[in-house]
Amino acid sequence: MKGCRPVAARMRPGLSWAVLVTVGWLSGCTLAQPEYAPFESGPWEVRHNDSILITDTTDNREIKVQVAWPAGAAESAGPFPVVVFSHGAFCFPQQYRNVADHWVSRGYVVIFPNHNDSPNLGKLAPADVQTLLQTRVADMSAVIDSLPAIQIELPDLDGQVDAGRVAVAGHSFGGMIAMIKFGLRMVDAQGVPQPGYADPRFKAAVIMSGVGEMGAADSLPGQPYMAANAFDGLRAPLLASGGTLDEGNVGTGKTYPWQWRMGGYTLAPSGEKYSLVLQDADHYLGGLICRENRGGPADPVAVRTVSGVQQAFLDAYLKNDSAALSWLQAADLVGVSEGRGTLEHK
Repeated sequence: MKGCRPVAARMRPGLSWAVLVTVGWLSGCTLAQPEYAPFESGPWEVRHNDSILITDTTDNREIKVQVAWPAGAAESAGPFPVVVFSHGAFCFPQQYRNVADHWVSRGYVVIFPNHNDSPNLGKLAPADVQTLLQTRVADMSAVIDSLPAIQIELPDLDGQVDAGRVAVAGHSFGGMIAMIKFGLRMVDAQGVPQPGYADPRFKAAVIMSGVGEMGAADSLPGQPYMAANAFDGLRAPLLASGGTLDEGNVGTGKTYPWQWRMGGYTLAPSGEKYSLVLQDADHYLGGLICRENRGGPADPVAVRTVSGVQQAFLDAYLKNDSAALSWLQAADLVGVSEGRGTLEHK
């Protein structure tokens, strides 16, 4: 142990030499602690089930979800924290495994609802387009409501899910959904506040390539849209990530600069907010998330950087890991990101 040295101790009657030496040694040095390493895979095997059915009891609507969970690490067990992940518009939930499986390997249960626009469900019906935001929002809370039923369907998870430690996550349109569940303030088509969209059971938020300010003109006619002070409602711990090749487009023909994607950080109140920006990263990290046929060349450096920083954030705020928090607030990403990553907090 570097820097450790025994200290002198006076022998007292009845005190054995073994005890004396041990006390003397430990009192004169600080034991080295393992360095926190969020980019390394964890000890758990990652398992998947893509066909669990749950029910949104508010409208008796069936939702197919994909579940990834940790198994096989006998030296330590759950209950494990949960991340509920909202996929991007018309994206495959399974296309986020390059990121989410890293979290699972380190002791998290990750659940992806197949929203109505998921290609896994076939072509989106025109009637579902008009209610897509509302059903996506409802899907996320339905997952938490259904955690007992999911444990029955997956015996590996029986008693291994901690419903008191749940984070919300999302990419692109899913990032907006995640922020809505986390407190992003919305109004209906008549401008009436919709406070019921938020779910206080979500304790932390991970936002990938999210959205900035969007008014009624950026939303479907007759559908809910952001309130004027929408981002003021994001008051709990949040990590937003994006890339400098990640321009915003909401289908109206208007293009936003990449900075717009970082609204979850720049527009939210200060306090436990984190921003990860990757130089030359695109919306799809080179086809390694969301859709494999989109974006530029495959970008494994971006995937590794994003998933590792997200890991530290989840550990800090769901597992109350002080080493993770210290790392998150002082991390140097130059090496792991090949000089491309910038991590800030406020």
